[in-house]
Amino acid sequence: MSDPPSPSMLPQRSLSISVPVTAPAPVPAARNNPISLRIYKAITTSFDDSSSREALEIASSFYTPRVDKGKGKAEEYELDEDELPRRRTLKGQSAATARKYLKRDVEGKLAGGAQKFLEAFGEVDKKLSVLREHMLEMQLRCDQVQAELDQANSGTKHLLERADGLRAQREHAQMRSTIISVFLSRFTLSEQELAALTSRDVPVGQSLFDALDRVERIRSDCQALLAGEEGKTQAGMDIMGATSEQLESGYKKMHRWCTLNFRQYTKEGHLEVSVIMKEAVKRLQNRPALFQDAISVLTSTRQSSILAAFLDALTKGGPNGLPRPIELHAHDPTRYVGDMLAWVHQTTASEHEFLDGLFGVKEKRRMVGAERVGESVGQEEEMVASSLDKDLEGLSRPLKMRIQQTIKSQEGIIMTYKITNLLQFYLVTMRKTIGDKALLCKTLQEIYDESYAIFLETLDAQGRSLLRFLHPPDATLTPPVALRDACQVLREIIAVYDTSLVDEHDREADFALVLQKAVGPAVEMCEKMAELRKSTAWDKDIFLINCLGYLQHTLEPYPFTSPHLSILSSQIRTHVDSMTYEHHQSLLESSGLSPILKTIRSRSSDSSQTPLSRSPATSPKSLTQALTRFSSFLGNIDVLSSPRLALLSSARLAEEIHRAALKRIAEGYAEVCDRVLDKNEGYEFAETLLRRGKEEVSVALGVELEA
Repeated sequence: MSDPPSPSMLPQRSLSISVPVTAPAPVPAARNNPISLRIYKAITTSFDDSSSREALEIASSFYTPRVDKGKGKAEEYELDEDELPRRRTLKGQSAATARKYLKRDVEGKLAGGAQKFLEAFGEVDKKLSVLREHMLEMQLRCDQVQAELDQANSGTKHLLERADGLRAQREHAQMRSTIISVFLSRFTLSEQELAALTSRDVPVGQSLFDALDRVERIRSDCQALLAGEEGKTQAGMDIMGATSEQLESGYKKMHRWCTLNFRQYTKEGHLEVSVIMKEAVKRLQNRPALFQDAISVLTSTRQSSILAAFLDALTKGGPNGLPRPIELHAHDPTRYVGDMLAWVHQTTASEHEFLDGLFGVKEKRRMVGAERVGESVGQEEEMVASSLDKDLEGLSRPLKMRIQQTIKSQEGIIMTYKITNLLQFYLVTMRKTIGDKALLCKTLQEIYDESYAIFLETLDAQGRSLLRFLHPPDATLTPPVALRDACQVLREIIAVYDTSLVDEHDREADFALVLQKAVGPAVEMCEKMAELRKSTAWDKDIFLINCLGYLQHTLEPYPFTSPHLSILSSQIRTHVDSMTYEHHQSLLESSGLSPILKTIRSRSSDSSQTPLSRSPATSPKSLTQALTRFSSFLGNIDVLSSPRLALLSSARLAEEIHRAALKRIAEGYAEVCDRVLDKNEGYEFAETLLRRGKEEVSVALGVELEA
């Protein structure tokens, strides 16, 4: 039996056999038997490491007995070449067989593997030889191609250099072409833009405006070419010259179009301003000469159209006869003049609105005719005002002629003043609408001044007529008929003036001249009539108070007559004071206190004079008689009114005069009482002489004495 294979010959795989590890027992020195040594060596060997155990497991698997299912016993047989041989073993002979054949089987397997490696490497060597032959052949072919390429390069070297030069020239030409294209696209116009500027076939519209903007941008960009470091370039000068011609062509085309359209504005129903027209007029302002020429055509057309429309309104009326012709109402002066002025005002408003839209004046949210307060007047507003003035210029002459004829044909002062006030109304309105400097406003101002002068002349004539036929007042001392007629005329004049548009603060000064010419002659007539009455000053005062009061009552409802009301009140107050004095003197005579008060008031303040009790007029006997008469006076007097004041037309003034006179009577009696009760006056039993006290008399007279 051969020795078992050494562990180094086993495959390096761990075995799955579990071997207990024990400490090696000491070998007796006496035992030197080889078998014992082998046994001890096997026993002392440790297979605890993983690789040894794996190797043992693999080795044990090679010699596992296989059972023949047919025979029921294990047989030894060979496996494939990739596996170790498995031998037949009998039951209980596996370990012995493994020990016997393991080394040989492993060596045989290693020899077979090596043989296979040699065969494989032989095939590789053959393939490498074939590859080497191919590589040599490829190298030969590459050498041939390189030789041919070198020969071709040497032959085409000049062509390549020529091609590189041409390529560089092409790139430079392309760059110059790009630069020129960009330059031309920036500094020249397209065919469509040129056609929009110059061609008659292309209508004026947004394309023309865009082309003009493009030309302006080109000229603005061209300033860089003219302001370069090298000075003005020829290209810049040429571009500026070309664009200048193009720009002028565009403006001339726009001017022709505007002029043609302006000639179409002949009817009121066609005064519609399109957006293109607004833009064209706005842009045309950059050429003042062309703009003024176009505007002159517009104003001439509109002036003729407005004048024709005014004449048609006077003679033909509106469409289908409605509204009726204005001259059909020539028999009614105020309506005739009012209709003409209303037509002019309405036309002015329509024309103003048309021009505002044409010149692009921004909306100011202001009603037509309203005054422009605090608004800055811009260039557009000035152009509107100038054009409107020229458009309405043709109305001045026919309007002035007809109104003057109407005014001169009037004889009544009221009708003249109504026309004058109507002119003033429209004059103020038109001033707020078109301004003071407009020719139409100047014409209206001339007509108004002439009408106002005619009115004042008529008013002066009326005043002279009042002073022409004077007569004494009648017995009732009432205002004369001439004064009543004059006041009725004045009342109507004031009512007409109250509807005017003159500012409230200016009305007093504006109407002062009319009042002076109307009231002055009336007052003078009343004074002269009072002088013609051969009677006392009492009747004259009553007559003048009645006349002045009638005038005052005429002026009272209107605040702008307050200056003349103050004058009349002052004059009435003078006559009232005169009547109060006369009435007091009359009552004083009737009361019996007149002699006593004359004596008291004529005495000097010197206390050395004779006392009142010793004076004949104020002796106790005379005093008793006078006081008895005064008591009778108090019993008969009417403290509310007096028959002497019945002719006064103002009950208030009559009561005022009567009460003032009674108050003076009470004050006179109080003065008498003070003197009688004075011990220096020498009256005995003074209290018995005075039958009534001061308070009792004041109560009886219905007055109050001041403390």
